Amino acid sequence: MDYSLLIIATLGAVAILVGHLFKRFVPEIVVFLALGVAIGPEGISLINEDNVKSLELLTQVALGAVIFLIGDRLRLDDLRAQRLLLVPINVAQVLLAGVLTFFAVQAAGANTATALVLGLIATETGVLTVAATVKEQRAKGPSTDLLLSSVGVTNVATALLFGLSFPFVLASSGQAETSQTILVFGQLVVLSTLIGLAGGWILRMFSTALETSGELLLFLLVVLTGIVGAAVAVEGSVVVSTLIAGLYIANTAPWLADRLFAAIRTLEAPIYLVFFVVAGAEIHLDELTQVGVIGAAYAVARGVGKLGGAALGGLAGRDWKLGFRTGAALLPHAGMAIALVALVVEQAPELGGTVSGVVLGSIVVFELAGPIAARRAIRSSGEAGKGGAGEAIEPIPEVLSHRSFDRVLVPVGSVDIILPRLPFLLDLVGTMRAELIAVHISRPGTVEPGAEPEVLQLVEAVAAERNIPVQKVHKVSEAVAQSLVAAVRDHDAELVVMGEPARTSLLEPSRWGLISQRVVRDVDVPVLVYPVDPSDPEKVPSVYLRRAQQARAADEADVDGGGRDGGAPAGGVDDPDDDPEPSHPVEA
Repeated sequence: MDYSLLIIATLGAVAILVGHLFKRFVPEIVVFLALGVAIGPEGISLINEDNVKSLELLTQVALGAVIFLIGDRLRLDDLRAQRLLLVPINVAQVLLAGVLTFFAVQAAGANTATALVLGLIATETGVLTVAATVKEQRAKGPSTDLLLSSVGVTNVATALLFGLSFPFVLASSGQAETSQTILVFGQLVVLSTLIGLAGGWILRMFSTALETSGELLLFLLVVLTGIVGAAVAVEGSVVVSTLIAGLYIANTAPWLADRLFAAIRTLEAPIYLVFFVVAGAEIHLDELTQVGVIGAAYAVARGVGKLGGAALGGLAGRDWKLGFRTGAALLPHAGMAIALVALVVEQAPELGGTVSGVVLGSIVVFELAGPIAARRAIRSSGEAGKGGAGEAIEPIPEVLSHRSFDRVLVPVGSVDIILPRLPFLLDLVGTMRAELIAVHISRPGTVEPGAEPEVLQLVEAVAAERNIPVQKVHKVSEAVAQSLVAAVRDHDAELVVMGEPARTSLLEPSRWGLISQRVVRDVDVPVLVYPVDPSDPEKVPSVYLRRAQQARAADEADVDGGGRDGGAPAGGVDDPDDDPEPSHPVEA
């Protein structure tokens, strides 16, 4: 009889049970890894070497799926908002980890070529380990966003540095011919990037036709499997390919990316269980005894480089404690590092023996100690448990027959864009008898210091004619979404009303749709998003014009009948020409 499935089910149940029992003391990831060691070749051999090899493709797809999610943290608007800390922290920790490792292992006896390869690999951070720790801690907040963005940026930097440098290491050490070095660069960087871009393009082109979440998830898994398969076939980097695919879809189709990322997140828990149990089975404890002085120097130098470099980078951004915490959370070491070791062993056998023993031995240490350091860093940031899942549910408030909003925040762009929308916006705010908070975000360098934008003056003048109080807010920033979220909090807005372009063209700018999604996600108040046709800024949905026309007609009837005194009603649109579709409805 074949008991394989029963064994797998039992192991999964044991992993979940033990993980929950001990998660107060150690992260679940460490439990999964330890269980993998116990049932692997180093333990009772329920999973032998042949089983591990047969599961490698499954774990590659699991790795690719989670790395694809990192693209959600590499949206250009978010990176711009984080750049004051993101850039110095990651430049410093990547460079210091690599440089310290190079000199440390060279001093311990490694030759120059081996030391350079080890220095390059030392810059890597285990994507899956960090992502799993964040999920386990249900962390959410600025420090968590910075951490996940740093993981993505670090791995992209590692791939680029290794792809650029390793061919020259091969050539200078006589390990390969020039053509072979060019091939290695092409595999790691060029082909892997092209595969990721192609996969992202396929997702963007065809996912929009899928309506159900089941169809979308199935199609996404098929495409991700194709991306991983193509990267493996050309001996490229699965990490780079799937990360580029996630980055591409997040920045070119943000509205679609949110659906795709949500679909993958439904599978995160089983992905982590499978990946880390199998990874634990692949750990060979005897490698620790083979590490020697070079391995010890590698582990110490990499740890010091990550922690010290991130702290120095944080100091440059005026928050060294945040930098230190980020560096501690970047200590996990696996994923791409293992793939790079395999590449070195294949391309340069003379270097591969030392590199393999040192890196794989240190991975045992970092994968067991790294999650603990990452969890401590997340908890010390105060953001653990803020991710939503598992939080106590607040009592449902009493349902009211109506709700009023005293302050309504409305982002206003250029004069040409806001003019056709003012009738609807003023009708809405005036009907609520609320105060209008008009917010305009200018890009740096586009306005004179202290100057008030014309559009805010226009909104104030038109609103005053309708007896609507206005509070004007002008911010100068490249981070539009973050500035709007801050304005909501700073001015105690109770409702946000903003437009989102209709998704009718594949040629839409990547920013369209992204700002409104970010605001909806990050504010704690209701957000009303109305559709706008981006191809015709003056085209306002006809229902708004009909309602405005009806309101004007009712007001005029009241005035003619003596039911009300003259003047424009609060929130009404006063148009002397009574044109239901005026080209400039606020010029009255």
